[in-house]
Amino acid sequence: MAIDRPTSIDGRATYGVSERRASATRTRTWSLAQIIGLIVGIGYTALGIAAVVDTGFDTDHLDTPHQLVWSFAHSPLLGAIEIAFGVLMILASVIPGGARVSLALLGAIALIFGIVVLAASNPNRLNDWLATTHRNGWLFLISGVVVLLAALFSPNFGGGSRSVVREDERVVDGAL
Repeated sequence: MAIDRPTSIDGRATYGVSERRASATRTRTWSLAQIIGLIVGIGYTALGIAAVVDTGFDTDHLDTPHQLVWSFAHSPLLGAIEIAFGVLMILASVIPGGARVSLALLGAIALIFGIVVLAASNPNRLNDWLATTHRNGWLFLISGVVVLLAALFSPNFGGGSRSVVREDERVVDGAL
């Protein structure tokens, strides 16, 4: 705040007061990987919830029964894993600035799980516990590749800052 010297106009003292206010705002960064991760996370969470609803959730028998849910084979354990994976993917996607490392890690996990499911010959223990088929393997592999590539190569948007400087001038009158 600056105060000017008094000036006399008609026998009154006039003081010029000027104030300078500055404010800065910063916008949050986001990337396409966050949007893709959010879509994949919501999809896995919805698929997992539908699987648990259709198969039931008995803690004594997490690997039975095997049901087809949205044309994918499921057990209650696979449904619970998909719910957990989807929630983690959603959480990694909504962090401001994007937790690209978390998204890349989750995408790599889905990719590796898809490769394991596709490489295993049916019937096997993985099929007994999780009711996975090649169709599930392709789902995990494709979603893992998409999330991993998006996390590694999509650019960030936003993140700029903006400063606003306002200068107000007030005149205060006083008697001499």
